[in-house]
Amino acid sequence: MRNKIIKFLRKVIRWQARKKLKANPELWEQISLYMKKTKSTGVSWSDFWELYNAIRTYKPKHILECGPGASTMVMAFALMENEREGFPGKITAMEEMKEYLDMSVDLLPEFLGKYVEFHLSPRVDETYEIFRGVRYKDVPKADYDFIFVDGPHHRSLLDDAFCFDFDFIHVLKQSKNPIAGMVDYRLSSSYVLQTLLGPEKVKFNMLKELAFIKPVNASDLKKLTLENNTRDMMKGSSLFGNTKIKLYQ
Repeated sequence: MRNKIIKFLRKVIRWQARKKLKANPELWEQISLYMKKTKSTGVSWSDFWELYNAIRTYKPKHILECGPGASTMVMAFALMENEREGFPGKITAMEEMKEYLDMSVDLLPEFLGKYVEFHLSPRVDETYEIFRGVRYKDVPKADYDFIFVDGPHHRSLLDDAFCFDFDFIHVLKQSKNPIAGMVDYRLSSSYVLQTLLGPEKVKFNMLKELAFIKPVNASDLKKLTLENNTRDMMKGSSLFGNTKIKLYQ
């Protein structure tokens, strides 16, 4: 019963998203044209609306997109509208598969081309604290202030282990500016980001199947505190009961 309710509510949210997108006839026309040509089906109508709304709300100067496609076009369109209002911006779009990169380049409308730079890059393994992830190897250094995570493939090149998408953490660690973002339906990535940045900063919406990241700084990244908490844990725990271990605080 619960699953049926969730499916129904998701349909309602997608219907509402389509309605909001159709309220912008120029944007809706471009989405419709794009979807007729693309081979990618990984982004839903609610994704389109949430991305468009986020870019129009935050008005980022430089977006890092991990995994381009129809989402690139939607964000570029939002940047075009931002520019008309005096808030210019651009997108660095990363892809590890040449076939999908070429498709994204070919399908992006010419009038939006000036807002996007596409980059082909392999993925590499990287770790933060106890978490193991993969990221694009050759992300250009820039002052990114918004990141959309929909890639790369979340398997380790070393042993095919299931990982999280590391790019947000990699960029945030080096950034002096706050970064906001969204994560497409990638539970491992959303879980790690929520653990390291806190549920007040990273909120996962089960119906929209997206994680929303409020603007965060490198200083917001939590540090592993198990060793520091061991003494307190021993004092407060029951010898014969269950103890909740706090790894981060």
